[in-house]
Parts: sequence; C-alpha cells; structure tokens
Amino acid sequence: MQTHKELADRLAKRLLENFTSDQIRLVTDNLMILLENFDITEKTTAIVTQDSDIKTRALQMFFVSKKMEGCTDNTIQYYGLILRQFFKSVNTRFEDISADDIRIYIARLAIESKLSKTTQDNQLRVLKSFFKWCFGEGYIKQQPTINIKCIKQEKRIKKAFSETELEMLRQTAGQVAKNSFCEKLRSARDLAIIDTLFSTGVRVSELANMKISDISGDEIIVFGKGEKERVVYLNARAKLSIQQYLEIRTDSNKALFISVHKPFNQLEKASIEVIVRKIGEKCGVENVHPHRFRRSAATLALNRGMPIEQVSKMLGHENIETTTIYARSSDENVKASHKKYVI
Repeated sequence: MQTHKELADRLAKRLLENFTSDQIRLVTDNLMILLENFDITEKTTAIVTQDSDIKTRALQMFFVSKKMEGCTDNTIQYYGLILRQFFKSVNTRFEDISADDIRIYIARLAIESKLSKTTQDNQLRVLKSFFKWCFGEGYIKQQPTINIKCIKQEKRIKKAFSETELEMLRQTAGQVAKNSFCEKLRSARDLAIIDTLFSTGVRVSELANMKISDISGDEIIVFGKGEKERVVYLNARAKLSIQQYLEIRTDSNKALFISVHKPFNQLEKASIEVIVRKIGEKCGVENVHPHRFRRSAATLALNRGMPIEQVSKMLGHENIETTTIYARSSDENVKASHKKYVI
C-alpha cells in the first residue's frame, strides 16, 4: 500500500511533466492535503481480476457440482440468487471472507430486511454449503462457516386443513360464476387442482410440471427433488375431477394444468399459489397455500393409520425423519384419543 506522499508525487509528476520542480512540489503538497482524510489503495488490476476470477470460477463449479448431485434448475437458481445477494452486500475479498462477515450479513437480514428466522436459516444453509464446498475444493484456505450454528426457530405445529375446510375449498373452486367456456374451464381446473394437491400430497412445483401423459388410471408419475421419479395416487374425487376437466379442454397443450385463456399456457408454480390463495379468500378459509394441502394429506394419512414409511414414500422424502414432522399429534388428536382410551 502506497503512502499519501508517494501517491501524491506520482500524480504530480504524471500530470505536470513540463513543470519546474518547485511547481511540482507545490502541487504535491496540495494533493497531500486533499488526500490526508482518505485511505488510499492503488488499484491493481491483476489482483482484482484474480479475486474476481477465483470467485466466478468457484461459483460456476459449485453450480456444476450441485447439478451433478441432482439438484433441479430451480434449486440452483435459488442458490445463485442468495449467493449473488451475499457478494453484492459483502465487500471483503473473496478469499478473506470471515465468519464475522457472514454473521453481520445474516444480522442485517434480520434487522434491516426483517426476514423471518426460517428465511435467515435457509440463506445461512446455502452459504454454509457453498463455503464448505469451496474449502474442500481448495478455493479458500479457511472455512468461515464452520463455527456458525444454524438459526434456532420456534417449533410450532402447523395446522392441516380440517375436513370441513377442505370441502369448503372444493365447493368454492367448483362454482361457475358465468355460463362461459372460460369460467367452466376455470372451475373444472381449480377443482382438479384442489383435489390433486390433497390426494397426492405433491409439491406445487411437481403439480405445475405434470403432463397429461403422466396419468395412467389412478396413478400419476411425478418428478420430485433431484429429478427423482415416483408414483403418486389419485383418489376417486381427484380422478373424476381431472377427467371432467380434461373433457372440457379443447387445446393441444401437453401440460395438465393450463391457463383458461389463449394460448392456454402451462401454469407456473406462482400462478397455482395465487389460484389456491384466492379460493381460500373467497370461502373464508385462512392461510391457504399449496404446501398446506401436502401437510394435510400426510397428517390425515397418518391419523388414519397409514405407516409412516409409506407416507414418506408418497411425499418423496429421502429421509423418513423429514416425515416425522407430520406425525406430531395436535391437541385435538390427543383429546380424541383420551376420550377413546382413557376411561
């Protein structure tokens, strides 16, 4: 790092090549006065480029590694978004990033962005995964996240839909507002979405990617996390509502769930989330979102005696421990069991 005097001398000589030595000294002194309140680091293109190249290479190969592990494009895009936000916020040189840099970044997410503990922890997990990989591959000499613990969250039992709420959602989805093709298609589609979500317990991304050709009788092939294939099942309601929905359609789109207006594009994940939320708002059922149907399907199956390993397979969980969250008894279940078993 150059001193202010050395830098001022260099600037003066370059700018004033034809000036006398006294004139150069005068300009140098003034430059030093102007620069004394600044920390000056000479721009070294080689170092900046090298740091940028290392980081870019590490990011590229990290995403390649995740793809090879079976991560979907959506997951990789999510990782990329979080990592770009992190590097945009943290100005520390890539190889010098410390645990404190990461702790401060996460703290800012909580204080300034007011992100929930769940979101904070999700971002921290991505950073931990990235820097652990970078350390293992030799891109960095220290692993800054090794001593950073995951963020503790409140363990609350999230409620499934009651059978009454499910029926309210079904009836609302199946209502036809106007006697038009679009409205008939909309009501048939929305009812099929509700019934399929509950019958299969699929993720919303899996539902969005379903093709008509994936259906065979009462079975649907879905591609879950890591592009792993599994079979889920349609109950009588879901099978019938899909059949009635497909009978109304006149398009040639191969996707199962589409928009009701031309050109009848395949519904995306966000669109399905909006559809089910609006259905909930219309009938007065709170907190309606696709994952709650998944939770409800698992909870009801477990309550009715379906073995947890089968529920785990239905949901596409790699680890059965992930499924146990749905097996936590609610107060209502404990009360009902108490009446049944405790005399």
